[in-house]
Amino acid sequence: MKKFLVVVVSVFVALGLGVGTVLSADAPKDPIKVTNYGGAKGVVTFDHAKHKDVKCAACHHNEKDGKYKCGDCHKKDLDKATKAISIKDAAHGDKGACFSCHRAEKAKNKLECDKCHAKKK
Repeated sequence: MKKFLVVVVSVFVALGLGVGTVLSADAPKDPIKVTNYGGAKGVVTFDHAKHKDVKCAACHHNEKDGKYKCGDCHKKDLDKATKAISIKDAAHGDKGACFSCHRAEKAKNKLECDKCHAKKK
């Protein structure tokens, strides 16, 4: 019985890893423009290929609900109904998706604002 349980668990783990790999393969191949934040700075170009070492759920934490874009939940201001923080805070807050790697004191890959935000014309 113990061997059977080990086999069943192993099969489920293997299936789970396979499904995760298939789902993660759907990331856009070309850089995308993030334009839904309405900020004073220019649009952000995001390249999934340069972020392949970051877990998808770090940004797409609501993907199970079919919400892949930041602006699906994060609006210009705090959404009082859902308590979703603003799009700016989602990226730039203390634990923001972008800030934590690119601007924080212990950032892994520090970048200045204009490396992500295009200059407005």
